[in-house]
Amino acid sequence: MVGTLPGCAGWDTWPPTDPVDSVPNRDDAAIAQTMMLALGRVIAEYPPRGREGQAVAINVPSPLVGKPVYRQIAREVEAEPNVDRLVTPLDEAGLALPIYHVAGVRIRTGKAEIDILRPIFDAGQLDRAELTNDMAYEGYTVRLSGGFRPWHVTWVERFVPGIIPTPALNLIDEIPPGSFSEPGGPPEAEQVPEEPSEAPAEDPGQG
Repeated sequence: MVGTLPGCAGWDTWPPTDPVDSVPNRDDAAIAQTMMLALGRVIAEYPPRGREGQAVAINVPSPLVGKPVYRQIAREVEAEPNVDRLVTPLDEAGLALPIYHVAGVRIRTGKAEIDILRPIFDAGQLDRAELTNDMAYEGYTVRLSGGFRPWHVTWVERFVPGIIPTPALNLIDEIPPGSFSEPGGPPEAEQVPEEPSEAPAEDPGQG
């Protein structure tokens, strides 16, 4: 489970705000754990409008996860206590669902702040062009502690719509193979076989 494993959390910021943030001391496990816990808390405490048990989609930043981790986060959020609904990584079908966005990640050696956006309208009230409208989402900053012990939520701060910008949509099916966090990393360069030599073979009897 990504939500229960401790790790040595490094230094990470997304979106980057300073050149030093572009080469962080990245802890992949801490990023996945904190995003999962923050999403789980906000979805459980601030469910979408509409019918009870409405399924939701999650939108996780493309620079931070590949497909397997994206799916794992969705599974772990769905399994969180009090979530009680289907949770799916964002894809074309998920655009018709209420979407919870991870809008910011800040990890500082055992402390983390994760910005989550919650839709404030029913899914049917938004068309695709409006999905990234800042005024359509309430913002929440979820503070966590952890690192060398299991991550846990310590505080949730709520913001009015428009304070936290809405991130770009990261559809899981559009993540290219070999992207960040994919098992095995990028594919190896294609090995081109050597061309056979056109020089005649040397006669072993000569010399």
